[in-house]
Amino acid sequence: MIDYAEKRDFLRMPIDCEMTFSKTGSTKQYSGSVINLSSKGILFTSKEKFDEGDVLKITLTPSNSDTPPMEATSVVTRVTSNEVLYEIACEIKLVKG
Repeated sequence: MIDYAEKRDFLRMPIDCEMTFSKTGSTKQYSGSVINLSSKGILFTSKEKFDEGDVLKITLTPSNSDTPPMEATSVVTRVTSNEVLYEIACEIKLVKG
């Protein structure tokens, strides 16, 4: 039997919503789809590749119009590719609002 212990401080919750983001210092906007979210991190897909350490300003737009968008500053911690999209993991540093 395999013994597995969750090492994350906060569990990630699956979320299916769209997002927009930009690299700090740039006005160019990109779009992506959120895979999961926790209080300290986010995983999303995008057609654009970024590097570890890049700082992104992200805006999540929930499908429920009663929930306001979430704006945050995040740092890219991991990027993987499935030949079509990039999966980008970020540590959330600051939530606006």
